[in-house]
Amino acid sequence: MNFQNMNKALSRSRRAVLTLGVVSAGLVAANVMLSAKLYSQSNQVVLVPTTVSDGMVARGSVDRGYIEALAMDAVYAMYNSSPRTTDYGRSVLERLSGPAERAGILETYDEIATDMRERKISTTFYPRKMEHNFANYEVVIEGDLATVLETTVITRESRRILVRFKPQAGSVRLAEIGKLSEEE
Repeated sequence: MNFQNMNKALSRSRRAVLTLGVVSAGLVAANVMLSAKLYSQSNQVVLVPTTVSDGMVARGSVDRGYIEALAMDAVYAMYNSSPRTTDYGRSVLERLSGPAERAGILETYDEIATDMRERKISTTFYPRKMEHNFANYEVVIEGDLATVLETTVITRESRRILVRFKPQAGSVRLAEIGKLSEEE
């Protein structure tokens, strides 16, 4: 081995180490920037139910669990919404409600949806407790309703929601959904 060959080999290894160091420093800098972005960025996710059946069951199959599931579907459709998901909530309430009560329920929902679109707010309901009056086909769901503007929760209030059903053709249909006052 002569001096020139050893000098070239040393030079190549120094360039390789320098290149590896620059690439490593670039990767570390990219990770730091991505971490800073994740830390400073806030994402809002409003979850809504994905599918709801049409509410019809075979005669005699209406039980407490079925009414409870329909009540939760109705509450989620009414109170878990954003300006982009109001059409879905409306279609769910339309399928669950009875023919006689459908217009009133949808009118109430449309007022809420219009307000949400105009103010660009979202709402999310967090259920805590459920009370049943199976004889009258009523379910009272107690929980917290959070109102969100972009990514900031602006209000969080305790709410009791009455969901009333009406037997129809061997099944039950949504007859009423609304907030209960403190006294009720």
